[in-house]
Amino acid sequence: MSLLRWVPHRGTLPPLPPLEQTPGTPVLLLHGLMGSPGNFERTARGLLELGVALAAPLYGLRGTVTLESSFGELAGVAGDILATRERIDIVGHSLGGHLGLRLAHEFPGRVRTLVGIGAAFRGLPLPPNPVVRRGVGIVMGRGAGDLMTATPFEAEVPAGTRVVSLISDADRVVPSASSELGEIVRIHGVRHEHLPGLAGDIIDALEWRP
Repeated sequence: MSLLRWVPHRGTLPPLPPLEQTPGTPVLLLHGLMGSPGNFERTARGLLELGVALAAPLYGLRGTVTLESSFGELAGVAGDILATRERIDIVGHSLGGHLGLRLAHEFPGRVRTLVGIGAAFRGLPLPPNPVVRRGVGIVMGRGAGDLMTATPFEAEVPAGTRVVSLISDADRVVPSASSELGEIVRIHGVRHEHLPGLAGDIIDALEWRP
């Protein structure tokens, strides 16, 4: 069990209208490790003002369970949405970007645009000290342990999906080598945990249209 699971959430997600009441291509917002949907507060408000249908699940006990458990949960969410919609867009922060990429491969051609913000597409570097590695798992949960790798995960742009990566030079959590995929947008001076609040940059990257 992650000790950080009880850390307070950052931000408050505004009420989201039911998807069936909002036409167009929905955007699925995926928080990162130890994150929550509320991290996207500003971005969600900006998208709602444009009339965009949104889904923002709190998954995987804040991403602290195994990667496979989180992915299975999100695959169910995406599958339910795609049962009634032709395509979706995904915005994924950190771990959410990694899982969003997997979803785009799981549903070929059904994810129109994937925007990764500080996305751990290729995982996180494995700490050389085994004591530190064990400590990360205890404090941050299995999600963090599974995301750490000595050999970067393979990351390819899925067929039929446009991928945009927002990468900040002030991100000290996810290395840019892990985040770089598809179209690259460089951000200056924004810390990793504040990236989901870049509403203007995220909406621009989505190039949202009905």
